[in-house]
Amino acid sequence: MLKEIALAFSIAVTTTSSVYADNVNEVTENLSDAEKLYGLSLYWKEVSYNFAFFDQVPELDFDARYQEFIPRVLATENTYEYYRELKRLNALLQDGHTNIYYPKGMSAKYLDWPAVRLAEAGHQAIVTGVEKGVESVIPLGSVVVSVNGQDLQTYLKEQVMPYIASSTQHILWSTAVRDALDGKPDTTAEFTIETPDGKVKEVQVKRDARGRKIDYISITQPQSNGEPFELKWLDDDIAYVALNTFEKQEVVDQFKSHHDEIVKSKGLIIDLRFNNGGNSAYAGEIISYLADRILQGSVWKTPKHIAAYKAWGSFANQFEQLEKYRPYAEGTIWEFGEDSGDIVEPKLDSNHIVPTYVLIGRNTVSAAEDFLVYADSLEHFTTVGEPTYGSTGQPMFVDLPGGGTFRVCTKRDTFPDGREFVGYGIKPDILVESTLDTVRSDKDEVLERALNELRVKL
Repeated sequence: MLKEIALAFSIAVTTTSSVYADNVNEVTENLSDAEKLYGLSLYWKEVSYNFAFFDQVPELDFDARYQEFIPRVLATENTYEYYRELKRLNALLQDGHTNIYYPKGMSAKYLDWPAVRLAEAGHQAIVTGVEKGVESVIPLGSVVVSVNGQDLQTYLKEQVMPYIASSTQHILWSTAVRDALDGKPDTTAEFTIETPDGKVKEVQVKRDARGRKIDYISITQPQSNGEPFELKWLDDDIAYVALNTFEKQEVVDQFKSHHDEIVKSKGLIIDLRFNNGGNSAYAGEIISYLADRILQGSVWKTPKHIAAYKAWGSFANQFEQLEKYRPYAEGTIWEFGEDSGDIVEPKLDSNHIVPTYVLIGRNTVSAAEDFLVYADSLEHFTTVGEPTYGSTGQPMFVDLPGGGTFRVCTKRDTFPDGREFVGYGIKPDILVESTLDTVRSDKDEVLERALNELRVKL
């Protein structure tokens, strides 16, 4: 119950912060030095006390980096540059649930992109979509080999990745490739491609896609149909169920309304590849219809601070009786959630136990990962695809000067047995890696692999 209350509170705070930003009619061109220093210090303070993953960045001296960024933020010439510096500092934490958000409307003035869609595979940037009429200049399936005269990987590592908050390397690369051609509106993106037939071409495309309705020509890529729930039959006895979000009660209602049809299947494929998370209670409700045993959810802990204990712990070297307080002084003490390991009871009177293959990938996020934690002990479940996003938790939202916000991940979730997945992603039982060939193929390799495995099992 506490997890559900915390999640609802998180959603409420997110809404409040969004309203705050919406009310900013005009972004301040340049904040005062006092505002810049206050915003940086507020961020440093809240992260220092509340961030749940400092041990995953052991090389980071956060206090030293805070001091380093004081002159950097004071040297910024406008509010956009200021927020960029905050993003750069924040990225050092390497956490997908700890972020800096621009004031509403700010990025439109400073950021645009060309009508070119890129997908990452094997640290390559593959063109999967271009504005209709441009495909002869930029053939689909081409690989971007350099940007602004730098080879792609160097460019991404130096110009793009330092501003991305990501818990995992595969999401860092995926996000960096997606944003590789971003820049100032109405400027020209200059990059080099290698076409599928091996030709190397210099390309120039205007950054003017923001807000335009664009008719794209694209390589067919696996994607959500845009609805929370989808049911279709792949073979006579195999049902395909897409759960594309856990943000809405609608996904649970749709699943229940189709339950009588789903139970007719002899094999089941559940697609979580495009589920961006939401409420883990919705994930638990759905999986209760697919379970034959009691399921335990993720367990969690949060940094614990008691001021007097911290003070006593600072004297632990001098007084042996104060040794038990040392972790408070060192910031390594945790409060464990009373509701850790939420229990899901199976719907034994209406459950559906058949060979079940769950499709997962880099866009399987947060509460969708909680679904996989619940499913971990189910012997009739097999996961297929790529490692998941690798980020979940309970963010705390704080307003910043100028109308933006930041959030800090305050809660650390693991499998019930202590296995970490934040910072790593949940690995599939059957790995189907995204490659240049699979992206170019126009096929859904993950779905095909699951379907073939299921046919054999049936």
